[in-house]
Amino acid sequence: MSSNSQAPRTRRTTGRVTLADVAKRVGVGQMTVSRALRTPELVSDNLREKIESAVQQLGYIPNAAARELASVSSRNIVIITSSITSTENTLILSALQKKLKPLDVQLVILLAGEKKWLPELINHSPLAIVLLNLKCPPQEAGWIKQSGVLMIEIGAKQVSPLGINVGIDSKQAMQTMIHYLVERGCQQIGLLSAKQDSAIFQQYLESWHTTLLAKYLDPHLILHCAEEISFSVGAKLFNDAMLMWGRIDALVFLSDELACGALCEAQRKRINIPYETLIVGLGGLDVGSVSYPRLTTIDIPYEHIGETAGQQLVELLQQNRTFSETLFIPLPVKLLKRDSA
Repeated sequence: MSSNSQAPRTRRTTGRVTLADVAKRVGVGQMTVSRALRTPELVSDNLREKIESAVQQLGYIPNAAARELASVSSRNIVIITSSITSTENTLILSALQKKLKPLDVQLVILLAGEKKWLPELINHSPLAIVLLNLKCPPQEAGWIKQSGVLMIEIGAKQVSPLGINVGIDSKQAMQTMIHYLVERGCQQIGLLSAKQDSAIFQQYLESWHTTLLAKYLDPHLILHCAEEISFSVGAKLFNDAMLMWGRIDALVFLSDELACGALCEAQRKRINIPYETLIVGLGGLDVGSVSYPRLTTIDIPYEHIGETAGQQLVELLQQNRTFSETLFIPLPVKLLKRDSA
């Protein structure tokens, strides 16, 4: 038999989705796909949307080894959050960074706002993805599931986690506070909040309603401000609550910063806390231990959350393991009974 009749050689494959797979799905060349991902402004909107849709559906991750600076980009741990200024996220990030220090990795932070962050995430060729106090939107969640990238969700307990979920049970935290206030004889309790991740707020709100209704109390005393959490916003919410509701039994703030801002405003207006109204917070931040009066709050172990998540990443990456199952690692919260309630 002549050499021309030899069976065609087959290319070995790792099972990983390639640029060619994306190009075939869209019906264009590989160069066009590469251009759309690296310089999207050079590709028409219609074609770019088709390519991005194929990338999401297939779970394609760009080959970082073929790029300039590959040694850096192929070791990216991408952290996605809605805020890097909140005290809570800062504490978690700091602890996470310390745990990851022994690894040869680069931390990349993406802010998830109105702008879509999936294309930017894909271009970073993540070694691992961390969602920090953020509920992943359906489109991004679909790509992450398809890609098989190591995934850590930090913050509140997720109903449908994408990977390893490290955090607290927000509903339990709210129940603990309400039970305490009811035991103190409170019948009219107001909830006050400012801008935070909608999924986490929804968990608190659901627990707020179900717990109060179970005790035959009104769950509709709620004030929300769209501004970022700060002491001044806490003072503003306190004033609004006094105007709308009068001096009700207790005010629950979904942040210690908001609650301490309210304490300062109450003192300025000579409203005696806790004898006229109780004020409590959620967080366990250090500011609550030095406020006047000292703040009653739910202690959420932010640093421990960051350390635990970091340790999980270190172990999996050092052992070159993936984690395809979902797992919730709960950390306990604690009621800190102080002078404000």
